[in-house]
Amino acid sequence: MSTPGNGRAAVVTLTYLGFALQLVQVGLLPLLPAIGKALHTSAAGTAWILTSGLLSGAVFLAVLTRLADLIGKKPVILLAMGLVLAGCLIDSFATNLPLVLAGRVLIGAQLPMLALPEAIASDTLPPKRAHTAISAIHVGTGLGIAAGLLLGAVVGIHPQNWHLFFVCGAVASLLGLAATTVFVRDSPERAHGGLDVPGAVLLTLALVALLLGLSQGPSWGWGSGQVLGLLIGGVALGGLWWWRERAARHPLIDVSYLLRPQVALPYAMTFLIAFGIYGSLSAVTRLAQTPVSSGFGYGWSSLGAGWFAVPQAVGSVLGIVVLRAMRPRGLVLTSAIAFVSITIGFAGFALGHAVPLVELISLGFDSMGLAVALAATQLLVLRAVPAAESGIALGLSVVMYAVGNSVGSAVAGVLFASLTTPAGTPALSSYLAGFAACGLCAVVALLLCVPLARHRSRTTTANLEGVPA
Repeated sequence: MSTPGNGRAAVVTLTYLGFALQLVQVGLLPLLPAIGKALHTSAAGTAWILTSGLLSGAVFLAVLTRLADLIGKKPVILLAMGLVLAGCLIDSFATNLPLVLAGRVLIGAQLPMLALPEAIASDTLPPKRAHTAISAIHVGTGLGIAAGLLLGAVVGIHPQNWHLFFVCGAVASLLGLAATTVFVRDSPERAHGGLDVPGAVLLTLALVALLLGLSQGPSWGWGSGQVLGLLIGGVALGGLWWWRERAARHPLIDVSYLLRPQVALPYAMTFLIAFGIYGSLSAVTRLAQTPVSSGFGYGWSSLGAGWFAVPQAVGSVLGIVVLRAMRPRGLVLTSAIAFVSITIGFAGFALGHAVPLVELISLGFDSMGLAVALAATQLLVLRAVPAAESGIALGLSVVMYAVGNSVGSAVAGVLFASLTTPAGTPALSSYLAGFAACGLCAVVALLLCVPLARHRSRTTTANLEGVPA
């Protein structure tokens, strides 16, 4: 249903939200060692600065995306942005680890924001404009990653001034909050029933267990009782959540949708491409900063690694060109082209690892493919579920994204820890194996386009003939 007044300013605002929230997330990564050193905390304590936001994001994701379907997406976006702003303000002045963690917990409210701007665009714009808006939001997300890399690199020149990063995050969040208040109109579509509290609790616990187990595996040990218990418990809780949703009168989402290929296959694709995000950015910049004496690194400084922001930004902008050009040919073919681009990127990372220019160009292919793939898969999901459930449907897409990213990071951590040089640092083989694994995931996602295209073709034919698909 179209809502009058949601014009160009609203689309720009929703695009900006994707930009601002990725800037806050990605820019933190290169600053973690400096923050840990400034707070005089251990490596494990430093890791919790990142993990705390990931875990709180899982909680916010389970609750806020469904709440958005019930009470409206705009008020929930404002709530989430307000929490992110509060977290950035706390960390702008924090002088100890507990305060930094408290701020990061609030900043975790950004995770549902990977779904809600797209959902509100889908609900309030005509299909053609919604397609363009969602494409633009993902371009904004890619540009936010590039800006985060650059901001982290610039602040990292004087790491003792790490608070400045959170000041920038607070300003970015405040601008998003104000622009959403003024320019964005909500959809009148509302889901029926209430918030399924037991379902939300089960989903939250399942996500927290899985993400905590995956994030702490490298430090606690993959064979430790804690990690195995968390991973097994997370899977078991996920099964209980599924059972609860099938029995609930007003579930978080009608899980019958998840059994339909037109939803399940895009979710699987999202998981597979998220698996490679660590390898396409963190691993590449880590390789670039490896000393030349290793025989394969470039010896770049953290500021030098900021050059990777350029192909990240260029690739993201090219993504919207591809999305517009491919719109008449359908979302499945668009997704396939995106996965081919990602595969080319990882092939370039592996085969051209000795040449910095090849790595930069490869990142351009990967970032373009990622922007296109995430937009196309979310559009596929949105066209398969009712508008009243778009928030939670895209929320589950973000679940696939978060879990896939965590699994990919965990696999990379295992490779870096097991394939090492005599000095104990990650060997070249660890990077090459990681690039190969990520590229293989992109190939599998490409192959999934075949059954998805066949199913959509059968569904279209059945609908034209008036037969239930």
